[in-house]
Amino acid sequence: MNAAVQFGSASSLQAQATAPPPAGEGAERNAAWWNGLSADQQQAYLQAQPAAIGALDGLPAEVRHEANLAVLREDAAGGHDRDSARALLERIENSHNGPETERIHLLGYTPPGPGNSPDARVVASIGNPDTADNVAVYVPGTGTDLSNIGGSIDRMDDLRAQAELVPNSGTTSTIVWLGYDAPDNLLQATQGGYARDGAPDLRDFTEGLAEARQHPDGRTTVIGHSYGSTVVGTADAMAGRGLAADDIVAMGSPGMGYEAPERQGWFDGPMVDNVGDMHIDAEHFWAGAAANDPVTYTEVHGNSPVDWSFGGQRIGTDGASGHSEYWDPGTEALRNQAYIVTGRYDQVDTVRRRFG
Repeated sequence: MNAAVQFGSASSLQAQATAPPPAGEGAERNAAWWNGLSADQQQAYLQAQPAAIGALDGLPAEVRHEANLAVLREDAAGGHDRDSARALLERIENSHNGPETERIHLLGYTPPGPGNSPDARVVASIGNPDTADNVAVYVPGTGTDLSNIGGSIDRMDDLRAQAELVPNSGTTSTIVWLGYDAPDNLLQATQGGYARDGAPDLRDFTEGLAEARQHPDGRTTVIGHSYGSTVVGTADAMAGRGLAADDIVAMGSPGMGYEAPERQGWFDGPMVDNVGDMHIDAEHFWAGAAANDPVTYTEVHGNSPVDWSFGGQRIGTDGASGHSEYWDPGTEALRNQAYIVTGRYDQVDTVRRRFG
């Protein structure tokens, strides 16, 4: 946050922040509203309405972090899943004792409801995406919630570390985007509503990253794992515009989801059957599937993105077995994702597509 922010009395700060912040205005207007406030007004909103400020796409990462950290601290003290909230808070706070590129910024936090219904929403970046050369947004899949979000953060920390091994690649910030209600189990994972509900928020988030970015030539890659890829595909197949991303990667996908009705042709079904149903160019779409990953054969949410007819590139995943090892250090799957995130396409190992 701006070091010039001055602190007034509590009553004066609260009086300055009585009007609600923008709602549904989009990242560009959110940023314009925030930048139009004085330093005292900004501080007033942070103190009086942290949940609302933390949810605004387009605001600087440091601002959102401060706002959402206040919400998380309150949840850790008296929320419905205090143990999980405390574990996340401790991890975030401990990270700020280390190098700047490894510090966790809390870009979004909505506490869980009673009995984790609804689940918490958590968006956490490793490093500051506003200043990074490369940004990767990871959307996890079925069963991900506040209690196990640490595993997703671990995966993105491994991807960040791998990307930093790419010579002359600059800095990389990796983000876990659990900004949607992920299915709790395999039965729920057969339903498309979770993807349709989460897609608009994912698109808005990527647009917010672009608005807040200080690097005009910075790169953004969106990665979906399992049901997370269904959310990603649905978001990029929305009407009007897709994700604000240079590349899209689908790993262990059960299908890329659902195309907006406005974009469907006369003989086009509701699902994303090929990369042409999405906004991303085929040369910037990548998919990976281990041979023994059963989820990738289900096609429950559309044609498999590694099928011969889908389009785009299939990346090699040697060393990754089953459904959950795509981010294990030492695997070809992790190296290839790092090359994509850093724009080193000539280093990516691609393999022949399969049938189904």
